[in-house]
Amino acid sequence: MNAIVDIIVPVFGTMLVGWALGRRLLTAEGLRGLTNVTFYALFPALLFRSMAKVRLEVLDLEILLVFFGASLLLYVLMFPLGRAMGMRSGDRPVFALAGTFSNGVGIGIPFISYAFGEAGLVPLLMIISVNSLILLTLSSFLLEVSSQGARGRLLTKLGSAVVRMLKHPVIPPIFAGLLWAELTDIVPGLALPTVVDRVLQALSLAAPPCGLIMAGASLAHVGLKEHWQPAAVATALKLVAMPLLTWLAGRYLFSLDPLWLTVAILNAAMPAGANVYLIAQLYRTGVGLATNAVVISTAASVLTLSIALLLLGVQAR
Repeated sequence: MNAIVDIIVPVFGTMLVGWALGRRLLTAEGLRGLTNVTFYALFPALLFRSMAKVRLEVLDLEILLVFFGASLLLYVLMFPLGRAMGMRSGDRPVFALAGTFSNGVGIGIPFISYAFGEAGLVPLLMIISVNSLILLTLSSFLLEVSSQGARGRLLTKLGSAVVRMLKHPVIPPIFAGLLWAELTDIVPGLALPTVVDRVLQALSLAAPPCGLIMAGASLAHVGLKEHWQPAAVATALKLVAMPLLTWLAGRYLFSLDPLWLTVAILNAAMPAGANVYLIAQLYRTGVGLATNAVVISTAASVLTLSIALLLLGVQAR
């Protein structure tokens, strides 16, 4: 119960503040500015500082097999389900993405930070570093396939999608941090100047609360749309099936470190990320489904994440 009070309440309490600000004070333009500051300054500083302390030899690549094995299996299974529910071919990638793509940055990073500190961020950032590259690129490619007139340019579109994901503001700082860690290990005495590290530290400390305020304010601007039933199905799969599959893979197919497995399960249990909505908007398909999935899954995750913390035996720090 202490974990719920010390983790769930601060995380979703801060999001509630963001929601209230989004309803009253933050305009759409103001929210865009906050999002840019958070993604292009605060989170990169946090990601770089966290990974700059990590040696490559401590990274366990099995966590990627566990997490993405579970997510890709569920992703594929959601296509026939979407067809059985009468969805158009263009809506099915959005449906599958809503059921598998976690909000690992805006909510996941603060959540894991409050629960486990920097030790929990290492496995989380490994997942985040390839999450967009795999799921968003795959979904973009499938949406291109389903769109009219795209068939002659599939490889070009796939390549563009990969490059676009590599330019995502949260990916380069992770690899830059790992590279810096290796350089400091090779070159004796090499270190960041103290003043630079203090600037990065100040930005890092602001990242979790600003990310949560941004997530809450985004919900205030999005709101619920019509046809919520498919989004409710995607939400159930995202918050229940996804963490369950991750637990089964990490528990019985691989021998993950207990902390790393717990982080993978909790990230799998995160609500659908805002990128689901952005992808739907970009291709102008399944926008209502994506919007509802983000809103409903975020609201429902207050309960499901609380249950997950209890089942996993997570204790407050």
